[in-house]
Amino acid sequence: MVYQIDYMKLAIKEAIKGRRKQEVPVGAIIVDKNGNVIAKAHNLVETRNDSTSHAEKLVIEKALKITGNRYLNNYDIWVTLEPCIMCASIIKQTRIRRLYYGLEDKKGGAIDNGVRLFSDVNYKSKLEIYSGFYASKSQKLLKEFFRDTR
Repeated sequence: MVYQIDYMKLAIKEAIKGRRKQEVPVGAIIVDKNGNVIAKAHNLVETRNDSTSHAEKLVIEKALKITGNRYLNNYDIWVTLEPCIMCASIIKQTRIRRLYYGLEDKKGGAIDNGVRLFSDVNYKSKLEIYSGFYASKSQKLLKEFFRDTR
């Protein structure tokens, strides 16, 4: 699908905004069932001095406020890096319809790595998961960030 690439490009733009603020470059967007982007965010851990200010959490909070709903079951999230356990749990709790992510996170990911939250046989997830979108671009952003900050 051509539109998927455009959504991940928007998430990457958010990651770049975070990078400019000396944040780990992770970006996320929320898209409604009609293809409209309703919220964008990037990491703000350093800016807010809050270890929970991950892009996914922030974009979900914005989307919940914008929609006035407590669930996002007709919405998709696009994120540049595989979500951690905290963000995966928030995705689970808000019942997001689809997760698209760019780069796998072998150390901190919780979707296809680590705890693999949605692969538990006791959890009947309706979440659709797609990965690998612009993974090399996301990896490059992260490598450059860590090279420059260490």
